[in-house]
Amino acid sequence: MFELMIGVSVISLYIAMAMPLFLLLLRLFEVIARRIDFKDALIIILTPFSIGYFYLVPSNGVIKKVYRGATIFFSIMLLLGSFFIFYMSK
Repeated sequence: MFELMIGVSVISLYIAMAMPLFLLLLRLFEVIARRIDFKDALIIILTPFSIGYFYLVPSNGVIKKVYRGATIFFSIMLLLGSFFIFYMSK
């Protein structure tokens, strides 16, 4: 049972490491699909913690729902993966 917990933690950590790239691609796709001007596009793509994305992109799109779901999913995976880090540090 303990090995299962460690295995889930390791897999969750690997999944969570893909989070920045996946969310960056979603932001880039949203900018291209909505044809947002250059200044706002840079703010959306480059601001940390998705502040520019949630501030400048209207909330009536399918991509935004996917983005929110992916953010929640990756946050949960990161939390599960952090158990592995805490276990290895002891």
